[in-house]
Amino acid sequence: MNEKTKTVNADFMHYALKRVWMANGATEEHGDAVADALLIGLRQGKLNQGLGVYEAIDLAFQQGMLDITATPEVVDEGPTWAMVDGKRSSGYWTLTKMANTAIAKAKEHGISIVFGANHNDGGSFSAYAWYAYQQDCLALTSNNSVPMCSPLGGMSNTISAAPWDAIAPGGEEPPVWMSTKLCEWYDADTAQAVLQGTKTKPDSVIDPETGELGNDLAPYALPVEGYGRVFDQSCFQNLSNPRVYMFNLFGEALQSLINPMGIITPEVPSLTEVLAGESDATTVGGSFYLCIDPSHFGPIEEVKAKSDRYAQAITASKPRVEGRNTRMPGASGWRSLMSGAEDVEVLDSHWDPFFNTQAGRHGWTEESLRADWESQKS
Repeated sequence: MNEKTKTVNADFMHYALKRVWMANGATEEHGDAVADALLIGLRQGKLNQGLGVYEAIDLAFQQGMLDITATPEVVDEGPTWAMVDGKRSSGYWTLTKMANTAIAKAKEHGISIVFGANHNDGGSFSAYAWYAYQQDCLALTSNNSVPMCSPLGGMSNTISAAPWDAIAPGGEEPPVWMSTKLCEWYDADTAQAVLQGTKTKPDSVIDPETGELGNDLAPYALPVEGYGRVFDQSCFQNLSNPRVYMFNLFGEALQSLINPMGIITPEVPSLTEVLAGESDATTVGGSFYLCIDPSHFGPIEEVKAKSDRYAQAITASKPRVEGRNTRMPGASGWRSLMSGAEDVEVLDSHWDPFFNTQAGRHGWTEESLRADWESQKS
């Protein structure tokens, strides 16, 4: 089934997101960190990593797990590394600080890594990778999350549904840009299974009673009142192959095992515990941001030229299926970001909860926020 979307002005969405988050008590800097990162996801065309993913920090705030008045802080550092304590703030503000710190250190020393912990969800990590691209740097970044996957061959959600985002410098062609999740599905897919009838690929839904695999999340979906993307589920998740499993385990090593303040995924509260108010811990156990400035090792223009030749070779590959083209992953999102596209697409199922629930708590509607946005432009 086709997902229903609406086209909206990107600047209006930035205004609305920032204003609603600040109305909860956030500073302007925090508001910008949230809205900036969400707009990068929207401009990329990531329907589930734009407006809807805002619900994750809203839920954490409503449950008392997120301290909106706190300021993330660098609590320890060396020339090429740092540790950032999120102080229970959002991942958006924490990861923005981590990215800026890592990029600055890489610019000075060539390479750096910054660890983060004690923070909540950060949305699409492609946003933080993009900050490095804008500085001609390479970045790899991720965090662990609420436990939502089973170990390969097992039946227990003890593995993370982590993002895995990396980017390298590029020139005139789309760069090498990886933005994926180290799982088969997450809560947004549960929502779409209910709202749009979509199925998982492959059969990755484990029935908790029989252990049988299926592809339909809808029978196990547990909706959360007032939200359109955040859904819980009563099933387990099966990882499709050893590669996804191994990447997830390696990610955990960087996210929590060697992270001085990191918390392993099995000790992060599940969404069920969050919704029941059974934990006041943050929804993320640990994060990292690795950054490299290749200009320390050779001319940056040569790096960009090689990137362009590589992209051209990829896209020149003969398609296996007639009528389809080979492409660089993330190419359409890269073009949209580079063009500063005026409009973005938002899922209807995310639009209504934001304006009715999150904005509605402050007595605002889409119409009132739009009127305020129009007036502040003049």
